Amino acid sequence: MGWVLWALETSWAVAAAWALSAALLRERSTLERCMAALLFGTASVLTCVQALGLVGQLGRLQLALVGFALHGGMLGWSVRRVGLAELRSRLVSDVTAPVRLWRDILARQELAAWALLPAACALIVSGSIAWHFPNWAWDVVWYHTPKTSYAVQTGRITWVDTSVWYVNGYPELTELLSVWHVLLPHHSRLEDLAQLPFGLLGALTVAAFCRRASASPALSASLGAMWLALPAVALQLHTTHADVVAGALFITAFYFLTERDWSPTARTLTLLALGLYAGTKVTGLFHLALVSPLLLVRGVLVLRAAKGARGRVLGQTGLALLLLLWMGAPTYVENSVRTGNPFWPARMKVLGHELEGPIGADEIAGPPAFFGAPGAFERMVSSWTAPEGMYWPDVRERAFGWLFPYLLLPALLWVSATAVFSRERLSRLALPLLAGLSVLVPAAWWGRFTLGLPAAGLVAFAVLHRQVGTRYLQVVLSALAAFLCVASYAKASVGYQVLPTMGRRADPSLRDEDRVRMRMGWLWTPEAARLRERELRPGDVVAYDSATSFLGEYWTWDLRNRVEYVNHEGNDGEYLDRLRALSPRWVSVRKHSPAERLLRARAGAFERLFDCPLSSAVMYRVTGSDW
Repeated sequence: MGWVLWALETSWAVAAAWALSAALLRERSTLERCMAALLFGTASVLTCVQALGLVGQLGRLQLALVGFALHGGMLGWSVRRVGLAELRSRLVSDVTAPVRLWRDILARQELAAWALLPAACALIVSGSIAWHFPNWAWDVVWYHTPKTSYAVQTGRITWVDTSVWYVNGYPELTELLSVWHVLLPHHSRLEDLAQLPFGLLGALTVAAFCRRASASPALSASLGAMWLALPAVALQLHTTHADVVAGALFITAFYFLTERDWSPTARTLTLLALGLYAGTKVTGLFHLALVSPLLLVRGVLVLRAAKGARGRVLGQTGLALLLLLWMGAPTYVENSVRTGNPFWPARMKVLGHELEGPIGADEIAGPPAFFGAPGAFERMVSSWTAPEGMYWPDVRERAFGWLFPYLLLPALLWVSATAVFSRERLSRLALPLLAGLSVLVPAAWWGRFTLGLPAAGLVAFAVLHRQVGTRYLQVVLSALAAFLCVASYAKASVGYQVLPTMGRRADPSLRDEDRVRMRMGWLWTPEAARLRERELRPGDVVAYDSATSFLGEYWTWDLRNRVEYVNHEGNDGEYLDRLRALSPRWVSVRKHSPAERLLRARAGAFERLFDCPLSSAVMYRVTGSDW
């Protein structure tokens, strides 16, 4: 029944988001309507989860009812605004867009369209991995998944008592979207689906940028697919790392920000995308600050041109700013109230003011932004052209494959250098600006943090493709781009570490999940995971201390148990009292610590179960009540 509820609620949300985009973007392209629909759908789902979580009412029934009501309201408003007939007409147009695209590809014999194959593979493989396997990515099991699990467990969005610093204080849009996929079906099987729509959003936005640069529909779609097939994008889609979400939202915000007329719809979508981006990663707040002068200048120009309609412009802008704050501000506000540091948990200096925190900023992201560390720029460039890419357990070197350093980067440099001599200088100068903003982040050498850079390169390639003029050279460029894209994806496919564990096996008792667990050294062993699923009942407590690293493993698949932090602070009596108050079923403690000695001294009440991989934690079962 839970899967049916999820399917119905999600379909209802998709329909409402599309209808709203069709009503507000009536005369715009299918690409822009789909981009807006993805933004509206994200915002509405986040609103449901966040509103309930902030008041401590995040339950399955409540989420279903609020989601049904909000999306029903969106759908009803859209019907009233444009009528059923026009919505039906827009729906037919949008649904048949792939058919028109295919005809354009055939008519133009666009060789770059071969990139659609690896892009489709990335989506299908990522969906299959998300469905068949538990969370297995390093950071995801460490702190991304616990964010979602704690929200479901507590029914609220707030700080929790934990030793894993990153669970508190980090923006959590991706994890809150995962709450929708976990709470409605009451199962974590779909938890890793949160980034898939944003892979599509990024691809659609790149394609829309290319259409703005006068590229054909066939070439535009192909270049959008190339962004989706980049190793840094494709190999992250099946996780909740949040970098694809952040990259896609940044590109989308920049697209609407650089629209020539900056219409009311574009202004709203710009601020909505920036708010969602700020709610996804701290770099979103950073980029919001960097583009704020451009936002201000464009806003003033729009206001001056409005003349008699300035009140309406101010009202629309005010509502859009409220939307930005609702989507992006809650985490930073709570951090400021609790610690005085909106960027918790990192210690840093901002405008000469020292912000406190338990860890240094360099422990989170490495070198400071603006290439503040010696050799940071050279390291970034060398990571693009490293002889071999590090695609597992994370995407680091050669994150953009061969496509970016050998084709897109030269195209970007050429278009940037010649932009001032072009009649389209403003739109072309936007490309180096997008590329420059993308790399002005900490650890810019890490490709998944700078996904706006290859997007700028892909649009520059579209400009260059049109500049060469002759059909023969265009065919050569398209073929080269397709080859580098497909080859890069094929080379990066080694990063799909779970795929070799799927399918037929010599030992029928060994499940696909078991083989993944044996392959990933940070996950619990198959025996430990089976014991967790078999033994823990609804409401059972698993207590843990500061020795725990990969906290996501402490919940069952359906999140029926509770996970609580209990650390030994030096007083045996206090520690035992806190444990007794929770009546735990399992207790995880640091090996050879005072806490473990207490448990071992009560051998009749505690039984050692297993060591937790890649940490000094060891798990005990509570077997008696007299302790």
